[in-house]
Amino acid sequence: MNYRQRIDARAHISSKYVDKKSSIDELYQQGSARIRFPSIAPSAQPSALQAVLINTAGGLTGDDRIHWQGTAHAYSHLSISTAACEKIYRSHGPDAHQQTTLQVANNARLEWLPQEAILFDGSRLSRTLNVELETSSEALLVESLVFGRQAMQEQIDNIAIHDRWRIYRNDRLLHAEDFRLNSQDHSDIQSPCIMHHHRAVSTLVLVNNRSSEWLHNTVQQIRQLAKPFLQCVDVGASALPHRLVVRVLATDSYHLRNFLLPCVSVLNDGRSVPTVWNV
Repeated sequence: MNYRQRIDARAHISSKYVDKKSSIDELYQQGSARIRFPSIAPSAQPSALQAVLINTAGGLTGDDRIHWQGTAHAYSHLSISTAACEKIYRSHGPDAHQQTTLQVANNARLEWLPQEAILFDGSRLSRTLNVELETSSEALLVESLVFGRQAMQEQIDNIAIHDRWRIYRNDRLLHAEDFRLNSQDHSDIQSPCIMHHHRAVSTLVLVNNRSSEWLHNTVQQIRQLAKPFLQCVDVGASALPHRLVVRVLATDSYHLRNFLLPCVSVLNDGRSVPTVWNV
């Protein structure tokens, strides 16, 4: 059987701080990986450079490879999102690979805010997120997964995913986690010890140099935000040294996003999610 030529794409955006604003320093695009910059209404406050990632291939499948890179140089503020949900289609055997590499210099801030990745039945995904920060860097990182499209009554019987995070500060490991799920039977994913009745999952990590009191107060805010969603969303929030971690399970992508909108705003100093989330 003949398959389409595999995707091998990469793109890199870096920001610099000039004339009291963040602007493009370098831009590189290869293959189906594209970066666009939406117009932002003028503001009295310095705003982030908004970068929107686009995979013009429309999704990933077996043996596809896409690599996103983002760099925020000193004093700049870079916010990266995606134009739409990434779709991970059925594989003919090998994994689809997505690699994200982020670098944040001293006194810079970077937000990694992609929309959800939708996993189709038979999909295989290996995804890595590597982040390198310096002493006074700040980063807000969000990754979300949706298991099938509930509106289409899709069921996931066969799926394999490995999600790997590594966050370093001054070349020392600060945060690490691995999420791995391999199922050949729909009942496995829906079992109480795995996803139960949930179809969407998200992880948020905020790294900064603020006081432990600030981190604990923010955790309490997140827990308060979760109360109206208790029937459809399970939320865990923890304050750890130099970082705050939030984990979310939701019955579907609709309720997941309804919680993420205010949650990201709290973690982002009151700034709302990128406009593309609402398109």
